[in-house]
Amino acid sequence: MFRRAARVTLVALTAVSGCARESADSVSAFRGAALPSPMAKPAITLTDLDGQPWDFAAHTQGKVGLLFFGYTHCPDVCPLHMANIAAVLRRMSAEDRSRIVTVFVTTDPERDTPARLREWLPNFDPTFIGLTGTKEELVRAQAALGIGEAQREYVGADSANYFVGHAAQVFAFARDGFAYTVYPFGIRQEDWANDLPKLARDSTGADIRRTLAAQAKAGQLQVAPPQSAVDEANAFIISKAVVAEPPSQDEASAYLTFTNNTALEDTLVAVAADLAVRGEVHETMGEGEMRHMMAMPSVIIPSKRETKLAPGGIHIMLLQLRKKLAPGDTVRLFLSLSRAGAVEVRAPVIPYADLEKFLGMSERPKK
Repeated sequence: MFRRAARVTLVALTAVSGCARESADSVSAFRGAALPSPMAKPAITLTDLDGQPWDFAAHTQGKVGLLFFGYTHCPDVCPLHMANIAAVLRRMSAEDRSRIVTVFVTTDPERDTPARLREWLPNFDPTFIGLTGTKEELVRAQAALGIGEAQREYVGADSANYFVGHAAQVFAFARDGFAYTVYPFGIRQEDWANDLPKLARDSTGADIRRTLAAQAKAGQLQVAPPQSAVDEANAFIISKAVVAEPPSQDEASAYLTFTNNTALEDTLVAVAADLAVRGEVHETMGEGEMRHMMAMPSVIIPSKRETKLAPGGIHIMLLQLRKKLAPGDTVRLFLSLSRAGAVEVRAPVIPYADLEKFLGMSERPKK
């Protein structure tokens, strides 16, 4: 009988040689697939098996959050993931286990009732959290992770006989609130046993970042491919990033454009730069009045539109520059977005007189 349990959106791993995995330098390497850039923990609130709201970010704060979307009638992907994680957790120390929260979100809420989930999940581990929600809530939750909406796949004419095509990777959010690695279908218990203790023991993410950087330098990094469920038309693009040449070393202004073609809005929550002590978001108001936005340090990036950080409006201020900036320099901007995660943008320094041309501000708006 034809059956497909999961639509795999992050399945392939960049090939690494067998000797690389077995080498002494690879002993401490991560076995999961590294995300192209760290993913901030999404704001997802669903319903637990007692009918209460369950905030993923709040309940996993300071802990490793393993997040997987599946369904209990899945013939292979879902039970294998759950069984492998549970088997490895049983072999870990109580201290390390206490720092890991495994969350299973159903993609089949009609059949996966709370009673069904209460019966199914403890077969693997009684501490596993089961969540459900409305169709709309589950769609938003999947979109928040950049994975495609799960779809029913019917077998024959019986509408009650169906499988669910869904993403097949487990997202591993480290204790610092970012996911650096994901674990696609096919990951083995020995891989989980290698990675979970590292994730559990690093409270800041610093060791994780160092290890992944060392793997990349050594050519041993396994990288998750682009998510096939998100095509180029559903991209989140940052363009026209530029820093205006400042007259002093005190401060500089940075401008850029967000193009959000995804179905959900995003939020810019923090800014930093390599050549400045601090990065902040400001907005010019009225007759040159400047309003400091640190009291509400966020900028909404609406869905399906372009958002410009430009002169005369919202812009980025770089304070206490580490050097006097001049044309030809490049500033590395580090942006933290609630959905897109941590993003690095390189912004050239140009004279103020060239800003209008660079940012496309030459034409007056039509009345």
